[in-house]
Amino acid sequence: YFPLPHLAVEDAHGQLVWQPFLGLERRFSLRYRHSVQKTLCWEDFIVNKDGGLILVATRYQSLGVGLPFAVGEGKLHNKEGQFYLTGLNRHFPFLTLRAMPVAEHALLVRGRTYKLNDSFTPGAMVKVEAQNLSLLQLLSYKLSKEEE
Repeated sequence: YFPLPHLAVEDAHGQLVWQPFLGLERRFSLRYRHSVQKTLCWEDFIVNKDGGLILVATRYQSLGVGLPFAVGEGKLHNKEGQFYLTGLNRHFPFLTLRAMPVAEHALLVRGRTYKLNDSFTPGAMVKVEAQNLSLLQLLSYKLSKEEE
């Protein structure tokens, strides 16, 4: 049994909607439009060996209300007009989001973009958690979704 790290993206009823492979790096990002600043933000996560999600960095296009900048929140860098807050170590068992058109939430996994608004109705609850799958479980899912 060789565990393959994936994200399980489910609706409010626990129905699996997406199951993207994380790769050996076990990384993904959550992109959204900030509600006050109206600029894009990215939250970068890694998945630990126990399946927990760890927020390791954030990126955003402007400073302002609701965006972290205080000492003790990590190390803030400005690189070509983008702000990077690194050195974070915030642990989450899973993420719960609401699909909101104005927020434009998307998961970025291995170069692929999964837009919540494409598969969830406005206001729908979305649960994101990591899981390890066997090759047989993965094949079963792929066949059920008729994916390549």
